[in-house]
Amino acid sequence: MDENRHPDEPEWLDEFRDLANRELQEGSSCEQVHPVVESWYHRMLQQPPPQSRDSVLQAMACLATEVLHSSPDEMVDDILAVVDEDTLVSWIEYVLMVGRAFEGGLRGGELDDL
Repeated sequence: MDENRHPDEPEWLDEFRDLANRELQEGSSCEQVHPVVESWYHRMLQQPPPQSRDSVLQAMACLATEVLHSSPDEMVDDILAVVDEDTLVSWIEYVLMVGRAFEGGLRGGELDDL
């Protein structure tokens, strides 16, 4: 079994994954992937955020606070010179929400062109 293959993935997909990996190595992967991600991101912005239970939203707020408090002091000080802490925490929560939506898009096949 190919070490890169998910256990539920059929063997015949190996050749296509290998081809995609070879093609990406010949150029900038970001140049090839960025348009797909950019298109997904703009579509995502037109939709409501992923559904979440209140407990998940609270956990994300706690995680955003932890990220802020574990960030380098110099970086946080520079950012807080421009925005207040609530704005920064809200932005971190936004990034986390985009990450959740991105994972959902990957799992749901919206980014299969990658």
